[in-house]
Amino acid sequence: MSGLVVSPFDRQRYVGSVCTVLPATVEVNLPFAPRPGSTLMAGYPLQRGQVGEFVVIEGEEHAVLGRLVETKLPERDRLTVEPTHERDARPNPVGVVQLLTAVDLETGIPLRGIPISPRIGQHIFSAHPLVVKQIVEAGTTPEAKRINLARFPHARDTLVSLSPSQLLGRHCAVLGATGGGKSWTLAVLVEEIARLGGKAILFDATGEFQTQVDPRITHVHLGGRKVDQNDPRRFLSFPYWELTESDLFVLLRPSPGVQAPKLKEALRSLKIAQLVPGLAANGLIRKTGTPRHPFEAACVQHGLALRRPGTYFDIEQLSNQIWEECVWPSGFNAAQAGNWGGTNANEQSACATLMSRVESELASPNLECLFAPAGLEPLPSVVEAFLADPAQRVLRINLEFLSFEHNAREVVANAVGRHLLGLARQGRFMANPIVTLLDEAHQFLDKSVGDELSRTDLDAFGLIAKEGRKYSLTCVLATQRPRDIPEDVLSQMGMFIVHRLINERDRNVVEKACGDLDASAAAFLPTLGQGEALVVGANSAMPLPVAINRPARPPSSRSADYENLWG
Repeated sequence: MSGLVVSPFDRQRYVGSVCTVLPATVEVNLPFAPRPGSTLMAGYPLQRGQVGEFVVIEGEEHAVLGRLVETKLPERDRLTVEPTHERDARPNPVGVVQLLTAVDLETGIPLRGIPISPRIGQHIFSAHPLVVKQIVEAGTTPEAKRINLARFPHARDTLVSLSPSQLLGRHCAVLGATGGGKSWTLAVLVEEIARLGGKAILFDATGEFQTQVDPRITHVHLGGRKVDQNDPRRFLSFPYWELTESDLFVLLRPSPGVQAPKLKEALRSLKIAQLVPGLAANGLIRKTGTPRHPFEAACVQHGLALRRPGTYFDIEQLSNQIWEECVWPSGFNAAQAGNWGGTNANEQSACATLMSRVESELASPNLECLFAPAGLEPLPSVVEAFLADPAQRVLRINLEFLSFEHNAREVVANAVGRHLLGLARQGRFMANPIVTLLDEAHQFLDKSVGDELSRTDLDAFGLIAKEGRKYSLTCVLATQRPRDIPEDVLSQMGMFIVHRLINERDRNVVEKACGDLDASAAAFLPTLGQGEALVVGANSAMPLPVAINRPARPPSSRSADYENLWG
């Protein structure tokens, strides 16, 4: 009869008839709605008039799929449902159906929009879960290559699977209040990417994904050290020379005036000391009374290396080099005009606090992974090995041991994101797309760190969202605070998996960012149960309520058991 897997117009699934037609909704008679509970038909639930139910409106060439968003009794019938009512009158409920999409009856292919509005008197049927599944999963991707994401809340036997391109190809946002099920969703995505042979890098902000024990998943840790020789964990460094000058300024916090330019000069001098060892003495560029021309010529010759991250220098010498920078710009007479001058005591006095701060930062155990990388594997090398190893599918970077002190966690995570974007711009991911999954994304997006005069924007993951797709680098952002994600980043998300959202500002932000999520669909968000979500996006035919599958290895995201631990 049609291109649909089952007939959408099954008389046993009859719900009612259209009585009012509006551009985006229709009102329907619901003669069976007052009957308590739902029934089963051929093993599938039949609700017949329950808010949230999907319905199909009968048509000649296509069927219109809608969702029941409101049921009510006309004023004259309001008291007929009361047990004290004397007359044996039956209530006549009316429902409001939001029109979602239409499907071609001959091909079974969903259409964008509603080509022909329903007419008064057309019959309405409860949508069979397999019809909804076919509309949602429309495409040519075989079942074996789809991401098994969820099931229907009222038909748990019906699996909802989406193609990787549909779910991840245009970035994805996983949103929801604490306890709504975001971590489960991320865990399911990680397991499915590994199963399908994809490549992903998971930034684990809290360490809750340590449960993902799988030979295809590599676990590494930024920050911290091994407890003893028997500790199996892999602790990595992100070497300080991979940071930008702006990153170092945020960590070392020079004051404006004297300290900031002297720190800038000292960093340049230490790099020249490594690039042109003949100009250095014991790893330092001595400036007092020495000729300026050889140093300046070396700066011009190695200008590119000085400007980009990755040029090695010895940070242990930084405070000494700052001291060396405190000289007059030229000698006091014509014979010494081409030399640096003598020591400037005022600048040395002004830089004393900066030098003390540098020594303190370098000795901080919380920043060992940056400033004392000896004995630790560098993260860029581990990323390279992960990309080259076909057996490894997911790289989990655990950030829980990385301190928030002096914005270290935000700076390092941003630097790693910038490193990945740099690889993407070189075309490294074109043959093997990479998905970056960022848990607690609000910690790393829309952040400006540093003081007023050395402020820097942490924009690496925002840039991945804006331009990564053309380089086959996409992202999944998970957060409980959508209002803290920049609007221009959220607008780049092609797919939203929205769990329970209670805060009205959060719901407004999501509704504004996702054009397919209107007010009537957003009204269901506060009532979603744990693990339930709305899947909605540019490639999705309609906002779809689902119950996310239980991951094979659920994350350890439970709170402390106060009742048993206290007392």
